[in-house]
Amino acid sequence: MLLSIDKTTHLTIKKTGSQLKKYDLDERSLQDILFKSLDRLFPDDELILLMQSRHWQEEPDLMAIDKNGQLFIFELKAWESHPSNLLQVLRYAQIFGPSKYADLDNWYKMATDPSQSLKTAHNAKFATNVDEEAFNKKQVLVVITNGLDFKTRESIQYWRSCGLDIRPWVYRVYDGPSNEILLEMSAFRVDDNPYEDIAEGYYILNTNISNDQIDHDDMLVNHKAAAYFDPWKYKIERLSKGDFVYLYQSRVGIVAMGKADGKLVKTSYQGNLSHPNEEYYMKLLDFHKINPPLTAAEIKRITGIDYVFMQTMFGLHATGGKDMRKFMVDNGRISA
Repeated sequence: MLLSIDKTTHLTIKKTGSQLKKYDLDERSLQDILFKSLDRLFPDDELILLMQSRHWQEEPDLMAIDKNGQLFIFELKAWESHPSNLLQVLRYAQIFGPSKYADLDNWYKMATDPSQSLKTAHNAKFATNVDEEAFNKKQVLVVITNGLDFKTRESIQYWRSCGLDIRPWVYRVYDGPSNEILLEMSAFRVDDNPYEDIAEGYYILNTNISNDQIDHDDMLVNHKAAAYFDPWKYKIERLSKGDFVYLYQSRVGIVAMGKADGKLVKTSYQGNLSHPNEEYYMKLLDFHKINPPLTAAEIKRITGIDYVFMQTMFGLHATGGKDMRKFMVDNGRISA
């Protein structure tokens, strides 16, 4: 995340990244840029690079080995939300997943010094002795994609929930001074919020009714946005004063909304002293109940985004958040 700071007021604004096509860059152009900065992309204590893709070859953009001998297979995606973003990396996993140590050793020698074996280089870098049979017992699939590409990030989140070790490495591009482009890379991340780059002060928060009716009722009666226990409670820390929060009831829809007061409160869960500080909440000002509730289908239709509503809390694009509120006002579900 890149923040712009007003030196006079000290207020911060989150800078929104852009798509590569704005700078007349395509996937190959970005790949070439990253290849020239591999020493920054792959820290010495994390991975050993095995190979880079060649033109007109069915090969991953990058492959590397970690300390434990796991094979990292990388696919770079500059074309946001393209349906092949995940299919391609899965195809490479099918092709290169069965590779033996001899294959890895051959790729390493072609990419570096042919006089040094991969095992020797691996031992020298990580100070660990991994048997040849232990190399490539597991694969890690990495999709390098633009932060704005929430569709690909949604899919990665889904396949991770199914047990596949696939991870998003998110890059962001910003306007720089003169003829420069600023590139930010979030490498070695595992968990992800697909909507963090499009969230601009509008959030949907699950009322937790599926787990406990008391939590749901407490939010509606006491006009609050709350989450409970580690790690879900920390979601509330993301809220800032004035952020719009839509309270979502599972299998019903958005049942209420308000604006965060910006004051984080930590308290015992349901007043039980055996669970201290396991509830984080903020009061919601200008609180409205929604009647009838705004359904999941309506949210998707209004915003044009197929959100996953099982999450504790996630951000909305400002345009979608505003359109939802306008729809509810125009249709008499809340007062203006």
